[in-house]
Amino acid sequence: MPFVNRFFLNENGGAIFTGNTLGLSRSDTVGVPGTVDAIGAFTTTNTALTFGTYPAGTTGNYLLNSSSAVLVLPPVATVIYAELIWGGTYINGGVNLSAAIDNAVGFQTPAGTFSVTPASATAQTVVLSQGTQAYVRSAEVTSIVAAAGAGTYATNSVVGTIVIPEPSSNHAGWTLAVFYHDPAAPLRNLSLRVGATVIQATSGPVDTVITGFATPFTGPLDGRAQISAQEGDANKTGDRFLFGSTPGTLIALFGPNNFVNNFFASQINKSDGTLDTSGTFGSRNQINGSPGSNIIGGRQGWDITDVSISNTLINNETSAVFRLTTNGDGYLVDAIGIEIDIVEPLLHLTKSANQAATVIGDIVTYTVTIDNTSIISATAVEFFDNEIDGANFVPGTVRVNGVQLPNADPTMGVPIGSIAPNTSVIVMFDEVVVSLPAPPELRNQATAAFTFVPTPGAPPISTVVPSNIVEIPVFLPLIKVHKAADLTNAMIGDMITYTLTITNIGNIDTTGIVTDPLPAGTAFVAGTVSVNGVSQPGDNPNVGIDIGVLNLFQSTTIQYQLLVTSIPPNNIVHNAFGTAFEVILPDHRRIPGFIVSNPVDIPVSSPMLTPVKSANLPSAVVGDVVTYSINVTNNNAAALTAVSLTDNVPAGSSFVPDSATVGGVPVPGASPITGIPIGTLPAGATVIVTFQIVVNALPDPAELTDQAMVTFTSGSLTTSSHSNTVTIPVVQPGISLVKRAGVDTASVGDVVNYSVTVSNTGNIALGAVVFDPLNAYSSFVPGSVRIDGTLSPAASPLAGIAVGPIPPSDAVVVSYNVLIIAASPSQFYTDQANATFTYTPPGQSPVTSTTTSNIVNVRDPLFMLEAVKSVSHTSVMIGDTITYTISITNIGTADSLNTVVTDTPTPGGAIVPGSTKVGGVPVNGDVLAGLNIGTVPAGATVVVTFDVSINLDPPPLGFIDDYATVSFTSGGITQTAVSNIVEVIVTEPTVVATKRALPPFAFVGDVIQYVSTVTNNGHYNADATWFDNLPEGTSFVENSVTLNGFSIPGANRFTGTLLGTILPQITNVITFQLRVEFYPPSGVLVNQGNMLLVFLLPDGRTFTERIFTNVVTVPVLAPPTIVKSASVTEVLVGGTVTFAVNVTNPGNTPFDKAVLHDSLPEGLSFVDNSVTVAGRPVPGANPASGIPIGFIGANSSVTVAFEAKAIREPHNLIAVNTANMTFEYVAPNGQRVPGVVQSNPVTVLINEEEE
Repeated sequence: MPFVNRFFLNENGGAIFTGNTLGLSRSDTVGVPGTVDAIGAFTTTNTALTFGTYPAGTTGNYLLNSSSAVLVLPPVATVIYAELIWGGTYINGGVNLSAAIDNAVGFQTPAGTFSVTPASATAQTVVLSQGTQAYVRSAEVTSIVAAAGAGTYATNSVVGTIVIPEPSSNHAGWTLAVFYHDPAAPLRNLSLRVGATVIQATSGPVDTVITGFATPFTGPLDGRAQISAQEGDANKTGDRFLFGSTPGTLIALFGPNNFVNNFFASQINKSDGTLDTSGTFGSRNQINGSPGSNIIGGRQGWDITDVSISNTLINNETSAVFRLTTNGDGYLVDAIGIEIDIVEPLLHLTKSANQAATVIGDIVTYTVTIDNTSIISATAVEFFDNEIDGANFVPGTVRVNGVQLPNADPTMGVPIGSIAPNTSVIVMFDEVVVSLPAPPELRNQATAAFTFVPTPGAPPISTVVPSNIVEIPVFLPLIKVHKAADLTNAMIGDMITYTLTITNIGNIDTTGIVTDPLPAGTAFVAGTVSVNGVSQPGDNPNVGIDIGVLNLFQSTTIQYQLLVTSIPPNNIVHNAFGTAFEVILPDHRRIPGFIVSNPVDIPVSSPMLTPVKSANLPSAVVGDVVTYSINVTNNNAAALTAVSLTDNVPAGSSFVPDSATVGGVPVPGASPITGIPIGTLPAGATVIVTFQIVVNALPDPAELTDQAMVTFTSGSLTTSSHSNTVTIPVVQPGISLVKRAGVDTASVGDVVNYSVTVSNTGNIALGAVVFDPLNAYSSFVPGSVRIDGTLSPAASPLAGIAVGPIPPSDAVVVSYNVLIIAASPSQFYTDQANATFTYTPPGQSPVTSTTTSNIVNVRDPLFMLEAVKSVSHTSVMIGDTITYTISITNIGTADSLNTVVTDTPTPGGAIVPGSTKVGGVPVNGDVLAGLNIGTVPAGATVVVTFDVSINLDPPPLGFIDDYATVSFTSGGITQTAVSNIVEVIVTEPTVVATKRALPPFAFVGDVIQYVSTVTNNGHYNADATWFDNLPEGTSFVENSVTLNGFSIPGANRFTGTLLGTILPQITNVITFQLRVEFYPPSGVLVNQGNMLLVFLLPDGRTFTERIFTNVVTVPVLAPPTIVKSASVTEVLVGGTVTFAVNVTNPGNTPFDKAVLHDSLPEGLSFVDNSVTVAGRPVPGANPASGIPIGFIGANSSVTVAFEAKAIREPHNLIAVNTANMTFEYVAPNGQRVPGVVQSNPVTVLINEEEE
């Protein structure tokens, strides 16, 4: 995924990365350290823990992992920004920890311990290889690190994997990126980018454009890059990090502990680039080199370094490119910091806000003052302000020097123009707080892109400068309330104890008053109130209880009692309490609130009848049948009639039809849901009602909670009684066995380490005994059993390995070694484990069951026939042709007869007809259906080749897997050999670009915002340069181009804008602005972007392609013209004048609802019924109230005429008259835009007639 800009500032200071891995390198045996370039144990700062034969301070549980690192700051430095970045593998080797990667991690600082929740803005997951995925998470921790300062930091509970086998990808680690102010340091451009960019030889290099700095015009240059990466390996090469002004001037970076061709090598370095040995296991480091080598149990899978980029910089530079690439070792970069020494910028941006504290719903006015403190003008200034997490821009609120710009949006860019030396521009806009961000503050920064000419005759330079960062805390006044009672049903005379819990779950202290109204049928018991266990005899919840101040996450508990005095309405005591609360913000505003608790309903039963409910099982397992019994007793002196029992069957279960009985007699068709009829119950009598339910699924919570209700009639009174509540815990046992082999291939004499992961997938603890009968060709190695890495020398999978108890959602890993003692006739050593497991439902006897694992196959490469498959190219494009080669060698002592070769590919290619050869000789036959090559003599090799054309765009998985099987007969026995799998990467990207314009129409003078999205739907990286045409009637707004929300100053879409690398499955957003200068001849602005894609393939080939966006049309709305004329220029009193108004629509957009208005001046009076529109009379129309014209088509005209009578001389003898017209533009999208235009003035001289 493209890097996310997290921090950007010009400051006297610098950057420091520190951190550590969370794992040590493994062997092929669970719990045993080795030199494989993947971790097999997690590190921990708890040295009391040990995993297997790893050193003390290791664990097999990621929840217990941790590691430390030391942050070293300059003596007077102050922290201005800090970000914690962590990640690792979360899907690997059959392990899937997707549910845990968004969990908070622990963060220990010199000042204390904190829980850090990941930010959604940087949360990313990536595919490392088939079946293996990694993730990156990060969070801003500025306030935490600023308060703690220099010292030892640690991070714990980071998700990672240590599974065996896997494609050497297991890893986990963390990085702390810190930016600081130091008055003794040079002025530097500081920036941080966080992402999850996977670099593999099969996916191509990744280029990233950086801007926002300006190196000195002359003199020495200095800059450094800080990098955090995952999955770099010391023993593999090809991984490089390059930096330069353009893609054509890139220079490979290196450092004291970073090799040019092995830049990422599982090395934790200090800020000077040398090895950092201060953190956890700091002395256990892989040996660096090109290539290097791994030590047994070395720090693995995490890189942190700091290298110079000074030799890549040039004077007067305002943008650069860094490239991540490899032709061998794959890796993942999760953070890059850049610090470049710069000159004092021309423009200084100072940002402020009118609020010091906010709550949701507040409107914040931001003010940004752009000062030009130089002696040079800044031209083409474009103002930007990034989107604020937790707030939305309020449209129409942008003001520049007090002038409102209704259509401007600072996230898209606001054109400012030029700013002369020693002058300033003030930009203001509003944001409304809509949600609580994480962390809870509005963090905001503005930027300004501009162009300047440093010296007369010099070429112009474009750059972007940031403002200061404004942080406004967002407070959430919020409490959680809960009500509970000690009784689930009651009778008259019972005392109910209520417990009220009030918890401050907001982020600011609050005060509150609790009120609890008295429900019908009850009376408050005076003196029973207690607050947090302390008696408050004078308090009464009906009046209100003051709970005082609740600090963050503090709870207050109130208890009191009510006496049930009578049967309430509906036989239910219904009660809920309310809490009025108030917070005082730092700006002294008081914010009130009110919240109502959950209601508590307690059935009140009549004393005349008592139902008592019970169940035949103390607990239940999913699938069990439970029998409920209800003893219904008539306590009345007379018989009760119309007695009926109802029972809402609990969630997770269903009623067993026809299971109801009354007094032992079945009642067919009766159901407790609709009511089981009991009939008449004599005085003092008891009847037993039973029915059954079946547990269908595990309810949430995991229990069946049930209560019966019996309705009855006594005389004229119909009422009810409720039984006690019966709660039955429900358990659902579950166990899974996942078996793995430490190697894919093995032969006679080899030792294979098997592991079985025993996972409790149920909700009850269980114990298990793991068995592995082994195949006939393998023998258990005594003393090799390990349970969660701990040696259990007496255990054996043949007799059973006891593990547990295993809590729900937990797992135990059992591993053991097996010696291959004989060759398998099938070429595969097939093995499967099984287990018996036992659990004890509450109140019941233990239950035992069994399960089996998956089947594991280990291939014998020294089978009688050895099939080895290869391919001419491992990376291809659509249309390429590749050649597969299958070498079949008979390493046995007898000939193989009737030998048939069959090829099995995944979709993506087609065999080229006539290309199949055996021993170089063309043959007929279909290798997909099976190609008979006859006899392969003992000791001989037969080579089969065939060509495949890559024809599927793209293959479903982005690659084609292919293997061969060879069936044959030897000694009268038919056998089959299987080759290795060959993977071919299909590298052609599929890039799609779409475009839209905002707004969908425009007027002359307007600025149009174009937004383009570019998505790579393929599986390969593509470097992209964007081009765009300039529609007639527009001009390009300089410095308006942005890429993924970040300004690209100086970029011009018409000469090409380098976007960097478009990664697979990622969308990039490019914006720019055009200004409408004049009405285009067609009345429509037609625009289309295009992109030049360059693919650098793994085999060195370069491929280019140009793609186009959709065509975007923006109609330019042209206002109508209205020309007014009069039939005469002079008139005598008593005479008439005919006024004509010619309305012309010069554009391609029609008008509707046009109404002409004309208020006649002094001396003239309208002549009734004189109005005509397009020559047609309009009776009753009057220009003073408006003459309806209606619809005016594109490029058409209409004339409105009416008469006026001269009734007297005006004061100055001249009557001056104008008309105006209101109307609506009818845009092509159907939207209507109101408009108004005014005519020219017309004068008429009015005279009295001379006698």
